[in-house]
Amino acid sequence: MVAAQKRKRGIVSYREPSSDDEDLLGSEAEIQTSTKRTKKPVRRSTRNRSFSPQVLPPSQQLPHRNGESSQGPRLNTRRPLRQRRTYGVSYKDMSSDEDEDDDFAIEEVEEQTQTRRTVAPSHGTRRSATSRKARVASDGSRARARKPLGAPLKPNKEPEPALSNVKIPTDGNIPDWASLPYHVLLQVFEYASYPLHDEHMVPTPAITWLLMVARLCKTFTKPALAVLYRTPPVHAVKQNQLLVQRLITPANDAQNNHQVMVKRLELDATQMSSSIDPLNDGAALSTLILALTTLKEIDIFDPLDRPPYRAELRRARRWYYPDELFAALRQSELFLRSWHWNRYYCAQGPLWMKEIHSEKAFQSLRELRLTKFDPDAKKLEDGTPTAEELLGSAIAALPNLTSLTFESCKIVNGRLLPLLPPSLAVLNITNCINLTSDDFQPFLADHGMMLEELVLNHNQCLSLSFLVDLKRFCPRLEVLKMDLNYYSSLVMSADNEPLYDSLLEPDELPTWPSTLRIIELEYLRNWSSDAATNFFRSLINAAEDLPQLRVLKLTAMVNVSWRQRAEYRKKWASWFEHVFASRAPNPSSHLASLRAYRQWKGVQDDDSERHDSLLDVTDGVDKSGDVHINGEQHHGVDSDSDVPLLKRKQKSTEKWNSQRLRTRGNSQTNYDESSDSEADSNDGSDTEEKPQVVQGRCHTVVFRIDNSRPREEVFNEGDFLDDEPSGDEDWDGNDVVDTGYAW
Repeated sequence: MVAAQKRKRGIVSYREPSSDDEDLLGSEAEIQTSTKRTKKPVRRSTRNRSFSPQVLPPSQQLPHRNGESSQGPRLNTRRPLRQRRTYGVSYKDMSSDEDEDDDFAIEEVEEQTQTRRTVAPSHGTRRSATSRKARVASDGSRARARKPLGAPLKPNKEPEPALSNVKIPTDGNIPDWASLPYHVLLQVFEYASYPLHDEHMVPTPAITWLLMVARLCKTFTKPALAVLYRTPPVHAVKQNQLLVQRLITPANDAQNNHQVMVKRLELDATQMSSSIDPLNDGAALSTLILALTTLKEIDIFDPLDRPPYRAELRRARRWYYPDELFAALRQSELFLRSWHWNRYYCAQGPLWMKEIHSEKAFQSLRELRLTKFDPDAKKLEDGTPTAEELLGSAIAALPNLTSLTFESCKIVNGRLLPLLPPSLAVLNITNCINLTSDDFQPFLADHGMMLEELVLNHNQCLSLSFLVDLKRFCPRLEVLKMDLNYYSSLVMSADNEPLYDSLLEPDELPTWPSTLRIIELEYLRNWSSDAATNFFRSLINAAEDLPQLRVLKLTAMVNVSWRQRAEYRKKWASWFEHVFASRAPNPSSHLASLRAYRQWKGVQDDDSERHDSLLDVTDGVDKSGDVHINGEQHHGVDSDSDVPLLKRKQKSTEKWNSQRLRTRGNSQTNYDESSDSEADSNDGSDTEEKPQVVQGRCHTVVFRIDNSRPREEVFNEGDFLDDEPSGDEDWDGNDVVDTGYAW
């Protein structure tokens, strides 16, 4: 028997052909015989093979196009197989539903370069990724746009918690708001609309709300507009030219005269030419000043004169106080109470300011604010007045001045402070680098008798040494605020460290005036633990002498190990809370309405009746001796008291094993009790007891000790999160990634 010769097996394609192409392709055997055999089999697709034209029966003819008749013969219009073809290679990972053979992957690349066939694929034919992606994109929003790699992320915006409306039971009686007097409605609208603009002078929705309220009722019109026009948003509203024209034009009705409602005028000097003074000649500003007959305060500010106080960011364009402004003040009958001088806007020196202060409109000034005043850069000749002396004389020309503010002024030093008027009640010195405690303490000795408010923020050379004699020098002081967070001169520099050797020496004990109402000291640092301990102890010891204190905020850094700092924080935080925190009960939530009070009162009456009935029952039980009396346990079965049952339960659950060890639950309870007692005893490592004097009147007590270095901008966890949630929670498996990574 002759052995059968093994022949090579032809290439078999398991791809299911469509119903329309079945007759064109013929049987699989014919395709195998017509395939050119080679030494090494090459896998090819059945799509790109050439066949002889055949005539289809009318039932199987393809739909005609371009006006061709469907009765005529239909030829196979497939392009013949090219002898040499360069296939595109795709390195994309195939998904589970696209897992096919290699030749099918090559066919997909070829199909993208050829004209799409008009024959619709059958259900058995797999659809390519391109057609599926187009279908998904046309269906709806399931197709999600993919960002290219390296694209900047959107800023993370934490969703604001939804405000829950608390339902208050009411009787449905709406009070007659229109019957309220004018001064009451004025306070209500002022409280509800504050503020009209944010710190960047951007208008808030309160402006629109006030306009809606003014149109709501005739009684609301005047108080709502009075709140809006008290400080008109000339610098914030887009159509401020119309608002200026409205303020300049006299009103026909004296009752609706808006000119008499304006009390304060805030103007942005950087946008002065575009909003108020389009011709840059001061005519519109002077006309506005003459029209406002009740104006009391004028503040022409620069938005950059706020933290971080960097003058290098200032715009190149400069605006100066126009002469028409002061000419209008001379012609008007205004008596100003507040004014703001900026050295960058003064075309002349302090002598010119002194002349302006001697005029009638400025003689009534009570509040003065000075910004960006610097000393002389060059050394002057003998006998020539210095910049400190000239500025001091200009300030002394105001007889009614009671509030003075220096902001970013290098001229504040030991030569200027003695020249200030002694009648100051409010002194604010902010970001003045040349102010030191050695110069400030003599000033308080001479000018501190009338001081009621002292604000010292961001002064890099000022320590707390002047607090030693604060009680003696400032007996009327009510507000003391200090923020020791400093700012760098440049964005990329790190010169925001304190320039004093020590914030407070260990032998320096502060003294506190008895009239203090507010104490806010933030970012205390650069001192020893002994100095911090003496500082905190001075406040605790003076608690009895501070009956008016209501706000106490202390934020400090103590340079000790983290374990000692934890014990240190726990000790002093409990002490300040124990001594100063108010123990007044919270307002009753049942007084929200009369109906809520009646419902709560009815529940209380029912509870009191049940309590009285229980007392009657327990009185009889007590007489029978079934409860605890004087600490003695009585084994009564019908007792209603929970005390004997609780005692018996604890005694029954306490079990001992063979080694005389108690159960884990009881031992854990005893451990917690002992640890609490030990922690209480270890709170004062120096064996000090909690202070006995309790002030107990502060509604705000904030005490924080940590080693977090203060920064201009404090970041939290939300600043490091992406705009989109992590993971693929919203992926439904239908998205197709063409380029880039999948995640």
